[in-house]
Amino acid sequence: MPDRREDVSTWIAAELARLSPGDRLPTMREMMRRFGTAQRVIEAALAPHVKAGRLVSRRGLGIVVTEPPDPARIWEADVLVLYRLSASRLARNLLMELEQRIKARGHRILILGFSDEGQALSILSRLGRFRVCMVQVHFEPITLPFLAGLSDHADQVVVDGISTTGVGVDAIGTNWREALSVAMRHLRQAGHRRIGFLTSNHPARPIAMARQEYLRQAEQMPGGGWLIALDALPGDYTSRDMAGALDGLSDGTGALPFTALITWGVVDGHLVDRALSALRLAPGADLSVMILGSVDFPSEHLDRFDVVGNSNAEKIDTFEQVLLSRLDPEGPAPATHYLPIRHLAQGSVRPCEE
Repeated sequence: MPDRREDVSTWIAAELARLSPGDRLPTMREMMRRFGTAQRVIEAALAPHVKAGRLVSRRGLGIVVTEPPDPARIWEADVLVLYRLSASRLARNLLMELEQRIKARGHRILILGFSDEGQALSILSRLGRFRVCMVQVHFEPITLPFLAGLSDHADQVVVDGISTTGVGVDAIGTNWREALSVAMRHLRQAGHRRIGFLTSNHPARPIAMARQEYLRQAEQMPGGGWLIALDALPGDYTSRDMAGALDGLSDGTGALPFTALITWGVVDGHLVDRALSALRLAPGADLSVMILGSVDFPSEHLDRFDVVGNSNAEKIDTFEQVLLSRLDPEGPAPATHYLPIRHLAQGSVRPCEE
């Protein structure tokens, strides 16, 4: 049987010039008969046009002609990940896991770090288009010019965190206000009525909402509660910062005015441990402690602090599912994806009789 590949290729090119998007080429079997050649020859002639997106071959639909490709739609990669540089191990873990999973699915992914929005926009200006851009900003706000720059280079935008919602992007994160409410409920069920909250004073929406929820609930506490807002981003607290802030609330004997403490933004359990040790306080004995964080990331809670928050495994799964759905033209509309709140008891909260 003769190899008629050149004849078939010439004929297909002529048909593409003649036909309109949505029209169909003859079936594979019909083309084999027309040119008196093997299936592999027809497939080889079709392959460049399928790869270029000019033809789509689907079971039940046949070989369909599509729109000529727009030069602006030549993808630099399927997924672009832009992440603000930080020391967060959780953030790095998420990116490494996603990179492995996206590549395992056969998609191309490019991961780039940036220090500020200006640098990120400069990087984008030298790049082409992407099907999806995921951005990780580590609680910093996303400005409208930055969001517009992302949209200029990607068809879809996915944000790590829920500070950006309702603007046509996917936002994935934890409602820390809800997590704080769950932690407060567990402590009250254990008999605690005087509860302190150590967090960040950063104005980011998730942090501000948690602070506001604490102050609302603290209205029922003696003295209106104890909000300890450190002048640092989550993940940037030091044990000295925490020990100093707590010590400033102690009386002459070193006793604190509350029986339980909730911490948020301390991404290393050793820091909590050292801060309390500096004040000669034993977690679970002298002071009940509950951390807001990831229930399955041991470096945050050392397998001995009680935790309320998200599951890191569920977070990674959610990001994978959302990114893959964004690579599907028929995927669902963008939405805010709240991670389920979990509670892990590990002995740092003891019953209290007040």
